[in-house]
Amino acid sequence: MFNRMATSWFGIEQLIDRIEHHPSIGLIGIDLSEWSGGLATKFREEGFEWENWLSRSMNRNDLWFGDEVSGHLWLYAGLPNSLHADEGDRYLRAMAKRVKEAIAAESVGKVRHTRPTSGQKERGIGYASLQGLERASVKDVVYDGVVKATERIRESLSGHRDWELRCELERLLAESSIKSVYQPIVRLGDGKIFGYEALTRCPEGSMFDGPLTLFKFAEKNQMALALDRLARETAIRHSPALGAMQKIFINVTMSIINDPHFVSGQTVRWLNEKGIHPGQVVFELTERSSVDDFEAAEKILAHYRTQGYEIAIDDAGAGYSSLQSIVELRPDYIKVDRSLVRQADNDEMKKHMLRTFVRFAKKMNIRTVAEGIERPEELRLLRAMGFDYAQGYLIGRPSEQPAAANPGAIPKV
Repeated sequence: MFNRMATSWFGIEQLIDRIEHHPSIGLIGIDLSEWSGGLATKFREEGFEWENWLSRSMNRNDLWFGDEVSGHLWLYAGLPNSLHADEGDRYLRAMAKRVKEAIAAESVGKVRHTRPTSGQKERGIGYASLQGLERASVKDVVYDGVVKATERIRESLSGHRDWELRCELERLLAESSIKSVYQPIVRLGDGKIFGYEALTRCPEGSMFDGPLTLFKFAEKNQMALALDRLARETAIRHSPALGAMQKIFINVTMSIINDPHFVSGQTVRWLNEKGIHPGQVVFELTERSSVDDFEAAEKILAHYRTQGYEIAIDDAGAGYSSLQSIVELRPDYIKVDRSLVRQADNDEMKKHMLRTFVRFAKKMNIRTVAEGIERPEELRLLRAMGFDYAQGYLIGRPSEQPAAANPGAIPKV
């Protein structure tokens, strides 16, 4: 971004002229990309008089324009002689925040006529004291300062991104604005819908690019319990009408299912309101589950089984942990990962592994669900192998209002 040999960039010629009058000078960088109009447009126009604007808006003569490079405004600030050596950065940081607030007051865009919050003022600013600034070393000192200030800009944007995502997650929880979609699971024997898997989706326009990112962020920020509770509530409240023998598969993690409030109180009331009994609910331990103590996990799951709930292990075959969970937890269902199903009709190794799952499951009285079926050839193969149930785009895509049960749910292949 900066050429050490360029004396016109970053106002180095003007800086050299001012060194004698300002023994201590600092560099300030401000990312202006969040503004879409006003000064954010004007400053890109050739001839915009930043010096005049700074003098008028900031009412000081110790702050002057350096350069504009790649959407960043670079300024120099004279540091008061009374400052101790360790106070320079604090002074520059406060000055950068005041400049940003002044720009926001005149800019049109995302922050139109609003006073930036403390967090917003910290976003996209960088600064560095220019130590050892003499005529002979100006270029090197400024270069090092730009590198340091740019890194601070990058760190502030990264940290603010987490802050923004946390605010977004808190809003989603407060407004209960996540939604559930339901993908049908069919019996391969007769083609009828056996049940639905409830899948969480972010609302349109969310900062999260999908449910996996959402749940990972919630776990990282100690908000997983609240999010899982809302996802469970949404899945139950908006569940399609179930037949007496149909199931709803709800994704959970082992840490959530260990919560003593997991299915007590309100959760049971949600089920009652929908006319769903525990025997119609399958808790699907997802890929996010990590079981460290299988003995304790068995006791927990046994408790829920006595109430009628069933257990499924998701993504079987995708890794060692899911295979160990099958052996240790003895689930009611094994959901075989789509990576084994995809193009299995053309892969002898996948065929062998799928047959092994079916034989093992039948011996252990565990029912099998094949996930991710997208091609008729895959469906034909899995039906011939003896899988109990199937799920995938070929059969039905996730929808807020999935198709009702019908004998022709499975395409004829």
